[in-house]
Amino acid sequence: MTSLNLKAKLQVLSSSIIYGFAGIFFVFIKNMNPGTVVFYQLLLGFLVLVAYLALKGELFRLRFRKKRKGLFLLGVCQAGVLISYYAAINYTNVSVSVLLLYTAPIYVSLLSPFLLKERLTPKNIAALLLSLTGVFLVVGPEALFSTGEKNYFFGVLIGLFSGLFYACIILSSRYLRDEYTGLEQLILSTGIALVFLLPYAVKSPGSDLLENLPLILFLGVMITSIGSILYFTGLTQVKAQVASLISLLEPVSAIFCATVLLKDPLSSGTLLGCLLILSSAFLVSFEAESAAAEPQKNSESREAESKMNF
Repeated sequence: MTSLNLKAKLQVLSSSIIYGFAGIFFVFIKNMNPGTVVFYQLLLGFLVLVAYLALKGELFRLRFRKKRKGLFLLGVCQAGVLISYYAAINYTNVSVSVLLLYTAPIYVSLLSPFLLKERLTPKNIAALLLSLTGVFLVVGPEALFSTGEKNYFFGVLIGLFSGLFYACIILSSRYLRDEYTGLEQLILSTGIALVFLLPYAVKSPGSDLLENLPLILFLGVMITSIGSILYFTGLTQVKAQVASLISLLEPVSAIFCATVLLKDPLSSGTLLGCLLILSSAFLVSFEAESAAAEPQKNSESREAESKMNF
């Protein structure tokens, strides 16, 4: 393994661990609704990404080309996945929410034949069954109908919507990958998401924003921008399948930190469900990369769909 290849793998690994901290830091934000948090997170991240491209002298290349409707959908879904993920955390916990986010393979398997004309393969079906079983184990039917202080059932529904938005991001990114690189998709869709989220900019008073600014700075600068830069630069030297496997450290790191720092309960059912959901995510990702292995396609474009959510 060359030093360049090792560095690239470490970049992808670091970005995945960084992404896993999103839910952890959101838990500590007080008196701000998820939409407002997402707006300022994306705003700060967007500014850093633009500055990064400017320093590299690549900002002038950034422009809207074809498939603009696809970019608009990507931006809306980027906002939707973050809002629904954070909202789910409010009603459940980080561990459950991040695993519900990774139910995206269920929706990808169901929607791909209709939207992208991709045939349903045995791997897709296996991933679908694994993910559904994993969700059942993670959520627990007895918890869904319990009458606790939190509306757990509502939180689970929102979490499943985060998985749906994530799946739409994957499908939109596949549609756009011939026209835009991963980093271009990220920056342009973030700009679109910010326009969509503008009403949330005034939802919280300035005092609450100042109180939570250090946490929002971390979410915006470290996760949305630095995490993305590490990921997409690392992709240029890492095989797509390897990057897909490393990326599964995101939910694993989130669950580990939530268990240690937030004392989220971690039952044997949750662990088994986690294994099944992550296995389904890897199966779908591997299948997508195998199907997309055509000449003249670089790994950054093919892998864009994996990391458009943060």
